[in-house]
Amino acid sequence: MREKFFHSIFVKMTAFFVLFGMIPLALISLLFFYWYYHDVEESTRNNYTQIAEYARRNLEALILKADDLAAYLYEFSGDGYEHLCEILKEEEPNQAQREQLIHRMLQDMMLSNENISSLRFYTRDGKGYALFRVQGKSIQEEAGILNKVEFSRENLHDMVLMPACSEEDYYTNTKDVVFSVVRSCLDTSSVKSIAGESLGTLYIDISVETVQKLLEAVKVGERGSIYVVNPRDNQWIYSSDPRCYKNRETAEQLLWATQKAAVRQGKYWYFAQEIENTNYLVILKIFSEDVLDTYNKNRTYIMTVLLVLIVILSVAYIRFSEKMNGPVQQLHRAMQQVQTGDLKVQVEIRTGDEMEALGEGFNQMVKDLDYYIREVYVAKICQKEAELDALKMQIQPHYLYNTLDVIRMTAVENEDQKTARLLESLAKQLRYVIGQSRERVPLYMELDSIREYMVLMNARYQGKFRLNVNVSDQDRNLYVLKLLLQPMVENAIKHGLRDKEGIGTIEVNVKRGTDALEIAVLDDGKGMNAEEEQYLRSILNRKGELPKDGDRSVGIGFRNVQDRIQLSCKEGYGVDFTSCEHVGTMVKFRLPLWESEQEK
Repeated sequence: MREKFFHSIFVKMTAFFVLFGMIPLALISLLFFYWYYHDVEESTRNNYTQIAEYARRNLEALILKADDLAAYLYEFSGDGYEHLCEILKEEEPNQAQREQLIHRMLQDMMLSNENISSLRFYTRDGKGYALFRVQGKSIQEEAGILNKVEFSRENLHDMVLMPACSEEDYYTNTKDVVFSVVRSCLDTSSVKSIAGESLGTLYIDISVETVQKLLEAVKVGERGSIYVVNPRDNQWIYSSDPRCYKNRETAEQLLWATQKAAVRQGKYWYFAQEIENTNYLVILKIFSEDVLDTYNKNRTYIMTVLLVLIVILSVAYIRFSEKMNGPVQQLHRAMQQVQTGDLKVQVEIRTGDEMEALGEGFNQMVKDLDYYIREVYVAKICQKEAELDALKMQIQPHYLYNTLDVIRMTAVENEDQKTARLLESLAKQLRYVIGQSRERVPLYMELDSIREYMVLMNARYQGKFRLNVNVSDQDRNLYVLKLLLQPMVENAIKHGLRDKEGIGTIEVNVKRGTDALEIAVLDDGKGMNAEEEQYLRSILNRKGELPKDGDRSVGIGFRNVQDRIQLSCKEGYGVDFTSCEHVGTMVKFRLPLWESEQEK
């Protein structure tokens, strides 16, 4: 038994390949890749640690420069050489004079730092003063204090850095997002008052766009991100990835990643640097493969060397296998005889290894061939029956079309043109919906289907609706998903135009962009209120199975259309809508530019 084992072709070839091929190549590859990978890893860690430190220093300088403005609270003096604390402590102040002096102080601060978006000063009695760099911006009436800070004796002397916040809910004529550097204005008239009395609070607002411009030079790769965040309290100043902004799960993940200055989790590296005197950190998230270009090039070089060695080994294998090729040739000749129909052929191999077992298997295969041939005939008969059933299924819709044509012709003969036209539209609708199994169709077919649908709807509602289609001759031949527009037209009639007084109009506008086809379906119906619009957007953004709600089936149609687009197209395509109550609704599709049915 042992002697037969060592005579095996498999054992001989395996021993040769392992001893002279696999072992040397594996050792060389492992040693090289182990050394080089660790070298790249160390270099990457050092480089991005320095980059994170560079970003942190720049942001620190921005914050420190803003914080230095607070010192002007104690340097500023009015026309009578009174300091700010004296002006604020006057028991019977001249409000107009005080407002003028504080406004002049804020102007001086604004002129000294071009990065400041706005300055706000609130006295201890609640009176507020504000200065904005952008003209037209003002505080809304009865609005609260943006990034409000409650100082205590413990943090009265400290700078407080507040997270990014939208100005839209507090000011008019703005959608800016800012973060705030906050300082308390202390009473410096005596040692006792310095220790615990605040005369007001200064808010120095800096636009997040300033941070974005400051960090533009920090390259984190296509799949990387940069954050300025207090992960412990989920307070954000900046995120280059909008999906992660103010996301608690992301903050918790970043909190774990900040245990060290550089840490790796899965395929990502995290590099964290703490901003001095704050709880905020600058964190770089780097996708490891984005920084392994050199490593990949060297890996290609090694693979080339391996291929050369494989070629050498292949030549050696061919020379070795020539001496063992006799049984294989005998089997080859026997198989050629079987191909000519000779099922009596037998081979006789006596090598004492796998080739002998292969010869015995071949002989048994020939004996069983008649049985397998009979099995094939039975399978072909079953296939013919399946094809016949398929033809029957094709006959059924054709029978339905022919029957509708007979009824239509009968209506024509009886001079009932309206019924004939309706039957014709119904037949075209059925032929379009169930007559073709294609996923994509030319745009003109989809538009023709909508026109036939409008014929049926106008017959039902006595000509209440009007359809306008604007499409160029070139664009009408582009391909779109089948039955894409019909649900939107149906929704427009059912939920927008059906209950409207007078004629309702549906307009379909087709526009070809540089990288997408844009189709807008507009109606001048009753539109949607805020609650209905919010519900529909929640349906579009919901994951998983939709709730069963018959009164709001419009959301199901929208969701089905969006799911089809997302399954059939790449990212960046989909459906969206805008609506204004008592004005109308617009549904906008963004689709790929498909010139043919099979184009990806």
